[in-house]
Amino acid sequence: AHEQPESTGRGTGDERADLQLSFFDVAIPTEAEQIESIDQAESEKTPSAFVLSQAEIEKALRRGSNFENSKLRIWEIYQTQPDRKLRAKALAKEYAPHGPGGCSHTYLDGSSGWLDHDSKGLTFEHYPDHQ
Repeated sequence: AHEQPESTGRGTGDERADLQLSFFDVAIPTEAEQIESIDQAESEKTPSAFVLSQAEIEKALRRGSNFENSKLRIWEIYQTQPDRKLRAKALAKEYAPHGPGGCSHTYLDGSSGWLDHDSKGLTFEHYPDHQ
């Protein structure tokens, strides 16, 4: 008794039967336009509320990559490579052969977290908020 008749809200099928969905009318962006759109979206991401100082990063680098003489090699990279991008590439080479790894980390303010490293770089995680 509470059901509506089948035809209610569906129309008769005679109204605007000429309408058809077409994908040919849609402008599909080129590969370059898609890449540009992705790059723009990436650059607009809001930064984390968790900010690392240079001193914090250097403290993590002083730990080394957990392999023999890594602390010395990292120190040499900082002493001999003034260009930031080239220094980053050299650090990535230091960490790459050893594969991914990680360890607990105590920040300069005494809070704790986790430090991951791989060929892409260092990833800091801050506890308990996991930023």
